[in-house]
Amino acid sequence: MNIVAHGLWGAALTPKKHSKELKWSVFWSIFPDIPFLAVFIPYAIWNYLFVFSDWSDLPKIIFYIYGITHSLIVWGLISVGLLIFKKWRWPILFWLLHILADIPGHTSFQTPFLFPVSEFKFQGLFSWDNYAISTISHLAPLLIILWKFKISPRNCHSGLDPESI
Repeated sequence: MNIVAHGLWGAALTPKKHSKELKWSVFWSIFPDIPFLAVFIPYAIWNYLFVFSDWSDLPKIIFYIYGITHSLIVWGLISVGLLIFKKWRWPILFWLLHILADIPGHTSFQTPFLFPVSEFKFQGLFSWDNYAISTISHLAPLLIILWKFKISPRNCHSGLDPESI
């Protein structure tokens, strides 16, 4: 799943009664990809202009960062630490959801969800790169958001008087 879809799911799955936490839900939904992309994008632009032959050509540090942010073990340790220090808040569950969504949906770039204890990776059941799956992964949360917040064309106001058009 791409970072936009992860963010949409974070917004869609945040209970309406907790809408004050919406920004944190979206943040934790996209968080695992931010450090990886912050290193990967400049590297890809500098070295390949986004044209590279294989993921294995990338420096190990990129995989290390991805492993840290996509690890159930790292998520668990940080969650326990936050619980101990009474800083844990429920939106951090969206980081966990991000990892769990990536495990079955990454076929060519598997998620190292047991990093750093194991290098085991699950060969995905499907690919988020599939057009139909990608469309659904963006459209479904968007429809949930529209429904949840009762956003429709009739109650969206552009500031224009329809009579003047």
